[in-house]
Parts: sequence; C-alpha cells; structure tokens
Amino acid sequence: MDWVELEGSLQWRFFRDSVKILKARGNTVFVLVGPFNEHRMGAKDLAVYRKIQGGIETWLRQNDVPYYMPAALPAALYVDASHPVAEGYASLAGQLLGNASFRSAILGRSESAPAD
Repeated sequence: MDWVELEGSLQWRFFRDSVKILKARGNTVFVLVGPFNEHRMGAKDLAVYRKIQGGIETWLRQNDVPYYMPAALPAALYVDASHPVAEGYASLAGQLLGNASFRSAILGRSESAPAD
C-alpha cells in the first residue's frame, strides 16, 4: 500500500485542526479510529499501519480527545480494505456502547453504569 506518513499528511493536519476547532467551540468530540481490514495486509504494511495507529493514539491522548481503537473485525465483515458490511457496522456499534470512554464522553454515563 502507498502509505503517507502522518506528519506529511494533509488529511491528518486538517483532522487535527478540526478537532481543535470543535473543542474550542465547546463541542464534545469522540474519535473512532478504524478498524482497517488488516486481513488484506502483509507484514510490511501491517507494521506501517501499526506505526500510524500509534501516532494517532499518541496525539489523541496528548490532546485529551476520547477515542476508541477497536481490533480488526473478522475478514468476512469487510467489503473492502476499510469499509465494513452492515454486520460489521453493527458489531462496531455494539463495541462502542460497551466502551467506557464512549459511554462517558457521548452518553454521559460513568464507567460503572449498565448498558441500556
């Protein structure tokens, strides 16, 4: 794959700028990172992808942005390299509802609150 380093990526720069603007305006921001279809990657691409994920995670933590970075879905739940099928999206929605960071930031519930 033709990967772009985070620091050279216009999309990454604009994403960070957008998050900062949203937060400055008092908006609640929560970021879902991926998941990407890792089943289509070789070892080299997977290593680059993991480095990019690490950079994203570092920036989100340093900027106090709540996020969730789920593990890759099963291969059958992707239609291509990055888009899940309907069942994959349903799985992600269920994972989000069970994620403490999401529940706190978006649903306004503490980590110990039971799911509805």
